[in-house]
Amino acid sequence: MAKYVGEGARVSVLCATRGERGNTADLCSIPELPKLREAELRRSMRVLGLRDEDVFFLPYEDQKLHLAHLEEARAHIVRVIRAVRPQVVVSFDAHGANGHTDHVAMSRFVSDAVPSAADERCCPEASKPWVVQRLLWQPPHLPWRLPAGTNISSCFGTDFLIDIRQFADKKRAAILEHKTQLPGLEHLYLLNGNTEWTLNREVFRLAWGPRPKRVPSSDLFEGLKL
Repeated sequence: MAKYVGEGARVSVLCATRGERGNTADLCSIPELPKLREAELRRSMRVLGLRDEDVFFLPYEDQKLHLAHLEEARAHIVRVIRAVRPQVVVSFDAHGANGHTDHVAMSRFVSDAVPSAADERCCPEASKPWVVQRLLWQPPHLPWRLPAGTNISSCFGTDFLIDIRQFADKKRAAILEHKTQLPGLEHLYLLNGNTEWTLNREVFRLAWGPRPKRVPSSDLFEGLKL
């Protein structure tokens, strides 16, 4: 995100809930958690260079996203896509990365909304239709948990491999802004003994859209109409 903001791209994030049922890390009361989680995300995105107007939230509750009506979720996400007009969308894969029901639901809703945003018959009251050119997922593996010496480029799902070493400090700082989630995030990204991977590279899998000529590509926009 910081890399492409630095190159002049508009980068936006859409969050489905405000983490109402998450861990407070003893930093607030349960009723205060949604407001604090939203503030944490906004601060984290500012570190990466995003503007406040490029951070969007859906009106759903944590751990209840799977109960949302498809038509309603579609309309919400289509409106954001048409407002932002992205060439590339990144979301969870069909398993939701880790099986979390909210993640799985968001994958389903995004996969439905992205092509719907291009159809003028969907949400005709919203902005003009917009065609997203490429949908990306996280890879089907955590690169830093692969055996030592693994050639990540040869692994299934490594379709884009992005060098972000010059943004590693920003990535660390953005992670640390999520204070109510730090125990889990630190374990995943900062305390696993392989920050060379977790902070310096990003891997993405192509869900649909044009494949880059060379795999893995070093640019999420390779081959797209800009």
